Amino acid sequence: MNIKLSKIANLLSLDLKGPDTNILDLTIDSREVKNGDLFVAIEGNNYDGHDYIQESINSGALGVLCNDQFDTTKLSVPHIVCQDTLKSLGKLAAGYRKIIGSPFTIGITGTNGKTTVTQLTAEILKQCFSVSTTLGNYNNDIGLPLSILKSPEDNYQRCVYELGASKKNDISYLVNICEPNMTALLNVSEAHMESFGSFETLMSTKEEIFSHTNTDQVILNKDDKHFPRWEKINMLKKITAISISNNADYFFEKIDDKYFYVSTPKGKFELSKNNSSEVLAINLLFSIALAMEAGASITSVKDGIKSFSGIQGRFYTYISSTKSIVIDDSYNANPESMKSSLYQLKNFNKTRIFVMGDMGELGERSLEHHISVFRLAKDIDVKHLIYMGKYKNEAKSIFGDGCRTFDDIIKLTDYARSVSDESTVVLIKASRFMNFDIIAKGLK
Repeated sequence: MNIKLSKIANLLSLDLKGPDTNILDLTIDSREVKNGDLFVAIEGNNYDGHDYIQESINSGALGVLCNDQFDTTKLSVPHIVCQDTLKSLGKLAAGYRKIIGSPFTIGITGTNGKTTVTQLTAEILKQCFSVSTTLGNYNNDIGLPLSILKSPEDNYQRCVYELGASKKNDISYLVNICEPNMTALLNVSEAHMESFGSFETLMSTKEEIFSHTNTDQVILNKDDKHFPRWEKINMLKKITAISISNNADYFFEKIDDKYFYVSTPKGKFELSKNNSSEVLAINLLFSIALAMEAGASITSVKDGIKSFSGIQGRFYTYISSTKSIVIDDSYNANPESMKSSLYQLKNFNKTRIFVMGDMGELGERSLEHHISVFRLAKDIDVKHLIYMGKYKNEAKSIFGDGCRTFDDIIKLTDYARSVSDESTVVLIKASRFMNFDIIAKGLK
């Protein structure tokens, strides 16, 4: 980002107070301020960026964007005053996209897999285009604008953004910022139910990914039970279908121990499983379809997948200090992603260990969902269920003798290390609030 402060004010239809200056970057965190930055004071649930304005100036901020409740009389740098800095951040990102030419943009949402699909799609496209993509897991009303504004280049040819939601209208707000040409709804399953209230509200919120007038193509999974509903919603758009095993625009003709045999409109090819970083087959297929529909070649697909190293916390595989295979899937969890990860664990021809923590925001069906996961773990011949959470009695009762429960994460980690060796594979999975990334780091 390299832009005049007056241009930022113009994009926001606001006045610049003070002399014009050139802004090199933008941040909402006073601890990350560098010389030449614009500091945007966001009011969050647990903090207020306005309390750190002077600190940001001391660290080199050349400009400030703040709410009109803030007393600006003592500010020593140029500033822009607005009614709501969060909404202004979104408006600024939308305007900035137009300045750089409104590059072809892909929007991706779903309950499970969206970060992996976003990053893998971007990695494939990087083989042949300059790409702007989501920074880390920046997928909300703060993260998406920052991803757009803080990307390191100005001459983007393709943009790939992850769009997350925790309540109704979240996705529609985000698509109005990034205006995607092509979108994908990966799946919908129960998550954040305490904020959505009902599955239908969750479903309709995810379907907001189809709502922008700029979107003329959607990628959908033909195997998903909701496909007929989404096909009907998008009847006036180009629908590109994918399938694990059925005839579709993109599908796997066969999967064996070594290869995925991929069929696409641009031709057929074999994809080595050794190069796929343990990415779920359906996420791999979504990424291939999105990238190729955005202009990637078969060669770019192969090179991009080969260079993709996976994402820590999202089925990220490594060898532990005890020589065990460890699958770090600790970033987040809901019932469907838990079961999907367990089915992946079943594919390993080793002694299976499942380190499980609680899933959050499931409402009144929370116990039911946890019980279903305990049962599945037993059904797929997990030898050790190592559990931490509020359903310890149920875990022991359903799983039986192989279940050990803990209240202390360090003691849990020590036990997991003691039962793992080169003959084992360890899956670590829980919702983010359980902090199971500590276990993943501890086993390294």
